[in-house]
This record gives sequence, structure tokens and C-alpha cells, in this order.
Amino acid sequence: MKDSVEGLRAAVVGEVITSADASYEEISRTVVAEGQPRVVVRCAGAADVVAALKYAEAQQLAVAVRSGGHHGAGTGTNNGGVVIDVRPMDDVSVLADGVVRVGTGATWGQVAARLAGEGLAISSGDTASVGVGGLMAGGGIGWMVRRHGLAIDQVIAAEVVTADGAVRRVDATTESELFWGLRGAAGSLGVVTSYDVAAVRQPTVHFGTLLYPWTQADQVLAAWAEYAADAPEDLTSSLQLAPTMMADRQVPVAVMVCVSGDPAQRDAILEPLRHLGTLLTEKVAEVPYAEVFAEMHMPPGLRPRIRNGLFDRWSPELGERLLAARPEIPGLALEIRALGGAYGEVPADATAFAHRDARFMVNSVLMGPQEQAADFDQLWEELAPKGAYVNFLSHPTTADLERCYPGAHRARLDALMQSIDPGDVFRGPLG
Repeated sequence: MKDSVEGLRAAVVGEVITSADASYEEISRTVVAEGQPRVVVRCAGAADVVAALKYAEAQQLAVAVRSGGHHGAGTGTNNGGVVIDVRPMDDVSVLADGVVRVGTGATWGQVAARLAGEGLAISSGDTASVGVGGLMAGGGIGWMVRRHGLAIDQVIAAEVVTADGAVRRVDATTESELFWGLRGAAGSLGVVTSYDVAAVRQPTVHFGTLLYPWTQADQVLAAWAEYAADAPEDLTSSLQLAPTMMADRQVPVAVMVCVSGDPAQRDAILEPLRHLGTLLTEKVAEVPYAEVFAEMHMPPGLRPRIRNGLFDRWSPELGERLLAARPEIPGLALEIRALGGAYGEVPADATAFAHRDARFMVNSVLMGPQEQAADFDQLWEELAPKGAYVNFLSHPTTADLERCYPGAHRARLDALMQSIDPGDVFRGPLG
């Protein structure tokens, strides 16, 4: 069948970009991955998504979907196929009763800035340039996860374009099974164009970092984990350990904190975190929630190796193994996030995201030479976590995906994907 890019251009309101266009080189790649798609469709609305899917079907081309383009596996681009770029769909509208309609092309920095004037917030990731669509696809572990759960837990409706070109409005009563799957199924069911999300009134939080000596890493980690496991749900915190190749192993241990809820109670919640060891510095202040989002700048050509695991409890053995791995794998960066609270109050079968019993997530990034990759992967074989989070996997293995979607969840997703996308148009990590 003849390739009709001009026909596609005539059918869409947004842009159709090919290798003949000056913007192609930039628009064809994601943050970590180079791609050479045949065409990139920058969609201005659901109708453009439908047109892009029809074109891909007619030309028998693979489809990739991009929001912010941050996923470590580079799923937002491909070679020789169609990239559906939703970034032009970035409207953020406050509806009634604190419900916010968010286009999936918006970034979380944009969303937070828009809601700041209303005194509203959505618990949603930690990086300003991450896209709404990508983060929501996997779940959304943000800076208020222990108080308000995952980002998907506050979604009350969504608009999605499925493989058959239908534009569907789904919620808990209308196509409830598809609504279940969209909340955590890694983009394997369609192109979500917008979410309706219940925001919370949270104009400010206490946010910042407490630093401890690198020589006290074992003490600080053990004491932090003991407190974080059952801390008040207003506290979301993480502990970060830099690669040992940096600053001759002497980078301090960082405890990152975000305390929401009643401002009068925040200092008391923070107090135990000031006594985990010999406190070097504390830089925690009351700030607008929109200011907690960091910027991420990836060095050119760097594609870090990212793996993670979810654990139902902390153990001394887990802490000891992680600390022992740092000199063994000098390029290893570790971040340990505390979960529980509202995150764990959601029933395990309520969403496609499964792991509601998890109290901690260990996230790891290999920043050093890829010669360390074998040791890095071996570490995760030894750790053998019960679960994993699909958004933090750069090279997902079959075992990783089984951890993301165990047992009944995977069976339910397989049945849903067969029903909604029998032709496997959305060849995501679950395809």
C-alpha cells in the first residue's frame, strides 16, 4: 500500500514530522534513547490520535506513544514506525469540587504550577519535566504517596483511544475493567489523552534534605528504616546513597523529606529524623508544593541501567547487602523510598498496579561503566524482591515484569489486552 504522509498531514490538526523536517532529530528521540521512526505525529487531540493509528494500521507500522519521554527503557520512540506524541495535549483545567482535567502531554511541573494558584496539589512523581501520561501509566510514586497514595489512586475518569480507533470515556462504572487496567498497565491498552484527577488542598509542604556522614551510612539507614516504616502518613521520605566513585566515597548520606498535612504538626514529625546519627546539615523549609519538583538533565549519550524492587518489610540483611554492594559496584546509586500509609490502604486488586503491601522501594541506577552491568544484575538476583515498579526499569527482563504484574494481576491484564487490543498494536513491555 502506498505511503501517504501527505494524507496523514491533511487528516490531523497537529504536526506530522518526518526525517525531511528540521525538527526530526530532536523530536525522534527520548531522554535516553535514539530513534528513527518513519513519522512522528504531534497530536493536538483525540482525533489526531485516531488518524495516527489508522495510518499505522494501513502501513503496517509499529506504534510508540510518548508523553514526557523519560522512561528508562526508551519506549517513547522506535525505528521505522509511528510515534504518537501527546505533548501538545497539555491543558490543565480545574473543574468542580477540586477535580482537575489533565492532558497527558502536560508535565508534572506544569500541573503543579497551574494548581498552585488554587492552593491545590496532586501527589505525582518528583521530576518537573516528567509527562503526565508516562507517570500515570505505571502508577505514580510521588512526594505525598504515604498521605494520598499513588497518582492513579486519585484518578476518577479517563479519556482513551483504543486500538480500534474508538474514543472512550471510562470510569468506575463505564467500562470499569478498562478503567482498572489503565491505572498501572504501562500503556498497554491504548493512548490516554486526559485524566480527571481529584486534587487535594495542599498549598505548602515542608520539604528538603538532612545530611549525615558517609561513615555512618549503616547506622543512619537502619534508624531511618525503623522510623519510616510506621511514621505518620504525612511524612514521605527517602534515603539516598551516591555512587562510591564520587568524591572518594565521601558524599554524605541524604535523607529527603516531604511533610504535608497540618503545618503545626510537621516539626514534631521531622524531629526523629534529626537524630539518626551525627546531623551535618538540615535544609528543610516550608515551600509551595510546586517547588518540590526537581529538574533532570541527562548527560548526552548516557543511558543508565535502572532496576528496582518492592519489599514488604525492611530487614538488617537487606540493608547490609545494599551497603556491601556499593564498593563492589562503584557506579551504583541507591535510593530507598518509604511507602505504606495511604498507599497501602488501597485494596491490592483495585488497580493494575499490584503491590499495596510494600513498605519500601529500593531504586538503583548504574551510573558507571557498563562493564559493571553483570555485577549490577547479579545484585538484583540476590535481592530477589517480591515486586517491582515498571516506571523504574531501563532493561526489563521477564522476571522483572513478573514482579511488576504477579499472578492474578497478569492473568487479568492478559485477558483485558486480548479483548481491547487483539492485534497487539500497543507493543509495550507487557505485549
